[in-house]
Amino acid sequence: MALLCNAMWALTMVMQLRYTRGADDKNPSNDYPGGLIDLTEPGRAVGPILLYIFMGAVDAHVQSFAYWLIGTMTNDSQMLARYAGFYKGIQSLGATIAWQLDAQNVSLMGQVIVNWVLIVVALPFTYYVTSRIKDHAEDSIEQPADDWLMRADGGKSDYI
Repeated sequence: MALLCNAMWALTMVMQLRYTRGADDKNPSNDYPGGLIDLTEPGRAVGPILLYIFMGAVDAHVQSFAYWLIGTMTNDSQMLARYAGFYKGIQSLGATIAWQLDAQNVSLMGQVIVNWVLIVVALPFTYYVTSRIKDHAEDSIEQPADDWLMRADGGKSDYI
């Protein structure tokens, strides 16, 4: 995972070196070489398209790994739901910060660097947590199979 993430951010940085926020009054030619990318120009479009596909694949890999890691923490479905909710909350916070950075016109290269640094800083902690995973969770939950059919007052549901 570390190798894939670093490769993705390195390729993103290489791509970002050729792009700015667009032309402005001071530099009318300050944009991606050749203007907007069109799919009818495969020589210019194939690199960004492949990078975008690679980013999606790495994101899917990271998401799957994160949910697997969360799933190894406990067998209690209520705790797993809380962990997953916390994870999604932190993910949404990151998206909010990213939108705000863009709204404040932080340089695109600065945003790439911040993302890459956050991944590199997170990797040792991720390795530590992953290295402590046991073959099975210690907690066990003894609930009857039809526990979800019980009412809050302990009686059976009327819909059974």
